[in-house]
Amino acid sequence: MGVKKTYFITLFLQCKFLFMKTLPLLITVAGSLSLNIAQAQTGTQIPVPVVAASSVNSVNVSGSVVDGGSKQPVEMANVVLTGADKKQYYAYTDEAGKFLIEGVPNGSYKLSAYFVNYKNFEKDVVIDAATHDLGSIGMQSAATNLKEVTVTDFKKVIEQRPDGINYNVENDKSNLGTSATDVLRKVPMVTVDMEGNVQLRGNSNIKVLVDGKPSELMASSVKDVLRQIPADNIKSIEVLTSPGAKYDGEGASGVINIITKRKLIKGLSGTVFGAPSYNIDRDLLMGHVGANINYRQGKWGVNTSFGVSRWAMVLDSKGGRTDLPGTANETRLEQSQHMYGYGNFGWSKLGADYQIDSLQSIQASVNYNPGTWNQEMRTSAAYPKTGLNFSRNIDQKNPRNTVGANAAYSKKFKSNPKRTLDVLAAYSTETMNAGYNLSNENLNSHVVDYKEINDNRAQNKELTVQADYVEPLKGKNQKLEFGLKAINRDISSDYSLKSLATGQSDYVVDPSRSNLLTYNQLVGAAYGQFTTPLAKSLSMVAGARYEVTHINGNIRDNGGDFELPVFNNFLPNLVFMFDLKNFNKLKLSYNKRIERPSIEFVNPYIDYSDPLNWKQGNARLVPEKTHNFELGYSTFVGRSSINLSAFHRRTDNAIESSTLVNPATGISLTSYGNIAKTNATGADFFASSTFFGKLMVNVNASAYYKQLKSTSLNISNKGWEFKGNAYANYMINQKFSLNGFGMLNGNQVQLQGNQGGWYYYFIGAQMNILKGKGSIGIAAENFLTAKIDIPTKYTYQNATYDMTTTYVGRGVRMSFNYNFGKMQYGKEKAVNNDDLKKANSGQMGGAGGGN
Repeated sequence: MGVKKTYFITLFLQCKFLFMKTLPLLITVAGSLSLNIAQAQTGTQIPVPVVAASSVNSVNVSGSVVDGGSKQPVEMANVVLTGADKKQYYAYTDEAGKFLIEGVPNGSYKLSAYFVNYKNFEKDVVIDAATHDLGSIGMQSAATNLKEVTVTDFKKVIEQRPDGINYNVENDKSNLGTSATDVLRKVPMVTVDMEGNVQLRGNSNIKVLVDGKPSELMASSVKDVLRQIPADNIKSIEVLTSPGAKYDGEGASGVINIITKRKLIKGLSGTVFGAPSYNIDRDLLMGHVGANINYRQGKWGVNTSFGVSRWAMVLDSKGGRTDLPGTANETRLEQSQHMYGYGNFGWSKLGADYQIDSLQSIQASVNYNPGTWNQEMRTSAAYPKTGLNFSRNIDQKNPRNTVGANAAYSKKFKSNPKRTLDVLAAYSTETMNAGYNLSNENLNSHVVDYKEINDNRAQNKELTVQADYVEPLKGKNQKLEFGLKAINRDISSDYSLKSLATGQSDYVVDPSRSNLLTYNQLVGAAYGQFTTPLAKSLSMVAGARYEVTHINGNIRDNGGDFELPVFNNFLPNLVFMFDLKNFNKLKLSYNKRIERPSIEFVNPYIDYSDPLNWKQGNARLVPEKTHNFELGYSTFVGRSSINLSAFHRRTDNAIESSTLVNPATGISLTSYGNIAKTNATGADFFASSTFFGKLMVNVNASAYYKQLKSTSLNISNKGWEFKGNAYANYMINQKFSLNGFGMLNGNQVQLQGNQGGWYYYFIGAQMNILKGKGSIGIAAENFLTAKIDIPTKYTYQNATYDMTTTYVGRGVRMSFNYNFGKMQYGKEKAVNNDDLKKANSGQMGGAGGGN
């Protein structure tokens, strides 16, 4: 233990040393860029960077927008100042209806304000030092009957941000009664398949956070966590395709951060919600019920959330494998499977915060999340070459329990409140007792000739400490951010298998399929980031993160102790933002990301549950390194927002699976390796608009061209991927609304083959009840589609594989939501552990870790 602590300190000293070396270089580069651009524009030498509107002849213009009748604030209203030269300065109102337009030159302007369901407001104003506060702007309803106006239902659903986009879940009423999995299907650039596996821009190497905390500790895929989060509990989802240096370096394609609801008002308030759903064809009952409760008095605040959920699915698949195709020894393996998966989950959290004074606060929370994901599989296989003809019943049970605690201290400095310090810590432990019972029937003799029991006891203990500091600089809108972070993960997986064959009186332990893996990962990180204007309409964010990773472990019966080389990763990020006037914006960004493999990839345990198709991890995988380039454009046309982006992603040592068939036995073994180079080039489009004051429409579309090549396997693959979806919400009146959603996911290109596409749709209705404090809803899903067939085809070195999976999703869901107390949500400080690559497995649980 002393050696581990010593090494941990050494890691941090390395991080600090490199950070201090790179920080001056970072600032020098940023400063040089500022000077060069400014000199090019003016033709003169200047001593400091040019910043937007920093002269004494400009002021910051403020004010507020309210409903002319009720005097309630109008959020997300557009406020525009148009000068005689037609140049425009603009801003949007916040939740309190307030706005701030910085750097407006003195002069005469036309003041405009507009928002859906309101008449446009226009007024001539003169801006100078004495008239920079425009006061309250009252907007009049465009409807003849004020009671029929429901402005809040048309708040922005999708917002552009410098590092990505923000999807405002609570502004999309059709999300009531669904889960985070369903919500993510609507988010631009995100794909969620029928089993819940998540991709961002066609890549599954993403990091999913919940309130800035890791979305899972030991789960083998993010889908296991997303199923448990009700949409009623979510405020917004941040999709960060250009994450800054503050974020962990993991997530090749980006970061998804799910922000849950939390109230920050005096007194008692909360939300109670429930949502049953029913799959008609499969006779599956699912749903969730829960509550959020908040209490605030004086400097103290307490919040809690709790609930239970159930999720289920049925998949049927049929196909097989052709060994040695095109030869005299060609043999066909025929397989079929029926899988019934179901899970019961619970969540609970208790948190408190205390405002020490106007500049300091502390927060703490504890959470407990039990759950289990079970699968009942019925498989059959026939392989004439060896005479195998069998049917298997496999019952998998994957119970797990997660316990975690977080604490945070935040400080603003009296000398400058923009100077901030945040210190955060988190500890979590997750235990899992996964396993299965298998029974094999020989279909030639109709005798049960083999049974086995598998048990895998896994545990993950994780301790994280981090500190973040923001230093505002003298230049306008300039700031420097830097911080340190440490993560220690201790992981274990103790697995054993007992078998009972014909002629045996009792189960016998199989030593070749029993082992103990212990695994330790230490990560030290330091980062710095500089934000500055470079010219009047150009700003820059430049940063760098340095991460050091040390990994060691022990495989008890297969090599003993092992230690991987220390991984040192320097991860730069750079964003340029151009304001092209009149609501037109342009963004250019670059970042380097890494992806550490989780326990699902590194565990050497061989999965024998399918006797002809084995799977095994690789403990010596190294992190992937990915380069991301992006060019984005956004604009407003009337009441429509339009966003376009193009990107390129390159990974030189991608972790991919490879499958090889033994012709003598007919057994295939699938494992993982850093065996491929991947390139993806694509474009994203998403737009949002309102029509007739009652209809809101969102449209998203993405297309990517992927290229994968493995020199070691001498194989390659390439092709197009695409996805698209559309959402519409129509307000009949103040109480009733209709909505609909449809999506299409095209073919997925993989190293050794392709997976077919699929689609999903629903129509629904909502009604406000209890004087607007509650709502009920109903929706019909895939009601015209009896089934969806998804084909998969792979080409191995000496075999081909084809399988068709059938999904039946016709169903109906209902929702209920009741709010008490005034609604005002905020976000709490939390540790961001977003640094593990997850596998797309079909099981809940599994230890988390990685290289």
